[in-house]
Amino acid sequence: MEDDIFLQLSSLLDGAKAATKGSSGPASPYGAPDSTMFKDDDMIYPDIKPKRAVGERRKVVVIDDDFSTLDLLKIYLQRDYDVEIFDNPKNAIFYLNGVVPDLIFMDCYLNVMSTKRVLEIIRSYKELVDVPIVYLAEPSEQAAIESKLPEGVVDIISRPVSRVDMQRMLDNYIKPDDEEVTSQ
Repeated sequence: MEDDIFLQLSSLLDGAKAATKGSSGPASPYGAPDSTMFKDDDMIYPDIKPKRAVGERRKVVVIDDDFSTLDLLKIYLQRDYDVEIFDNPKNAIFYLNGVVPDLIFMDCYLNVMSTKRVLEIIRSYKELVDVPIVYLAEPSEQAAIESKLPEGVVDIISRPVSRVDMQRMLDNYIKPDDEEVTSQ
């Protein structure tokens, strides 16, 4: 299944590169601009909707450009969760094309791409609309950000992240298996 997604992504990207030379938008097989893709931030994002991952372990995604935070969260989480860490939000977006995590931790100030834009792209996938996103912030930034959390962000946690704070976020935002089965 992963191979199928990457084949679709590469074929869409190949078609988009060819179409962007001298045209107003990516071409579709029917000659009109293709509405399944959009271009922004010097990157083309395929509009392939992700499928919910099947498996027993819960998935957590961490997006941060601070390597020490990525390493720390991976150490905290890897025993009980499948953890994917990304220092580049563009790579995280491509990963999220095929996976629906149970929780996303994301830096509130990313360098490569604006955090607001990353949120918009993640929320554009209907399967990811209900995935809780928790901001990672420096203690000095936390008060200012807490008063105006963007739509789609459920909470904020201070760096360096303590094991107690992280466990509180996990308990608050990841449903136990039995609760999720009964709600479907």
